[in-house]
Amino acid sequence: MYQQALCRFGNFNAIQLSEPAPLLELLTMALKDDESMSDVNEKEKLEIAEVNTEILKENAEMINEYFSIHIDQGGNLTRLPVVLDQYTPDMDRLPEFMLTLGNDIAWDVEKECFRTAAAAIGNFYALHPPILPNPSGKGIRLYKKNKDSMESAGQADNDLTSTDEDDIDQELLAEAEAAWAQREWTIQHVLFPSMRLFLKPPKSMATDGTFVQIASLDKLYKIFERC
Repeated sequence: MYQQALCRFGNFNAIQLSEPAPLLELLTMALKDDESMSDVNEKEKLEIAEVNTEILKENAEMINEYFSIHIDQGGNLTRLPVVLDQYTPDMDRLPEFMLTLGNDIAWDVEKECFRTAAAAIGNFYALHPPILPNPSGKGIRLYKKNKDSMESAGQADNDLTSTDEDDIDQELLAEAEAAWAQREWTIQHVLFPSMRLFLKPPKSMATDGTFVQIASLDKLYKIFERC
């Protein structure tokens, strides 16, 4: 996603949000969820959110021109860039993304500004696991209606993995199953084909364990010839 952000620099298509998203609210949400800010009181968090809102508004023209992130004069986010066709980022991570843009971008140094902005976009668009846990296998136990009243995580397996329909939050389970099914479909039909076409990994990834060779066609041909 980072490479795609760099390749599409200044030439992004855009996703139009169905409703404008107020920056101040997004930033406030991100600060509340940020564990490193747990010791900061609400008033200080609001002040930080206001400062970051002003930073993003001041740089709105630049980030719209180069990254198709549109912020209107009222401080509302209205458009996001298309980093990969047929792919939509996890919008639950939008508050965190806007906080990163406001807080971690080197606005005063052109090259570093573009690099850090592309890195923030790449991280936002990366395929993260759904917020809801995977319900397959024993994971279904996490959707038991009475999970909060369990005495301990060490209860018998037959209790933890009960699939009694009356004991399972079916609505939440269906939402989780849909999210994980969509993730698998996206990996198979969008990400893998795109990686085959566009990914240009650095040489270091050949030896650091990022890529692992599973088979060699040359060696397989020799085996088939002997057969």
